[in-house]
Amino acid sequence: MTKSMVDEALAYWDRIGGATRTPARTEFDPCHIPRLLPHAVFFGVVNEGQDFQFRVIGDVARSFFFENYTGRLVRDLPHVEPDGPLIKNFRLAVQSGRPVRNPVEYVGPQADFRKLDEVVLPLSNSDGLVTHLLAIVELVSYR
Repeated sequence: MTKSMVDEALAYWDRIGGATRTPARTEFDPCHIPRLLPHAVFFGVVNEGQDFQFRVIGDVARSFFFENYTGRLVRDLPHVEPDGPLIKNFRLAVQSGRPVRNPVEYVGPQADFRKLDEVVLPLSNSDGLVTHLLAIVELVSYR
């Protein structure tokens, strides 16, 4: 049986160190997870988790957004609540250095889809501070 994309992402995160510590950003190699990349959103952590900047958005994930958010801050998106569940999940990942698997409701232009699963994976710098987040999102059609 094929693993879900979220389970595959968690297994990869564990392999690069997550089983015992927060993996370093330099340990993350997108070449090792080609099947996941279209569903990935890579964020930079801004001001120790006060905000998050969209760095790279996979093609499938991008198709479920209102527009291309690359380079934008999450707080600048009108449909994201400043202390809503998405931001809380991101901040928990930054503070704990551990994955957060707590899917939030899908909000986007594709009304016939819903969120099946998602995980936010923290990545750190050489000092152990979380500087990046990798989110893997699986959506499923209502049809």
